[in-house]
Amino acid sequence: MRQLPGIRCGVPEGAFYAFFDISAHFGRTLNGRKISNSTDFCTIALETAHVNIVPGAAFGADGYARLSYATSREVINAGLEKLERFLAG
Repeated sequence: MRQLPGIRCGVPEGAFYAFFDISAHFGRTLNGRKISNSTDFCTIALETAHVNIVPGAAFGADGYARLSYATSREVINAGLEKLERFLAG
């Protein structure tokens, strides 16, 4: 996750998800749509890159998103590759 452009992510401590900072992407336009908050980021990622992540706003942390890694390494890697292409614009 930390290799993705503009993403800051600490090491999860016993959880099955990563909670990562996406705020560097606020104000960007990706796939013709402006990102103003975590809901925009996650909605656009789902609709254009087919990556389902949860907006941090749902947890009171709008500059963040949550990604579950309770799946196989193959699925995780495929999702991260899609997210990387999405962030590249």
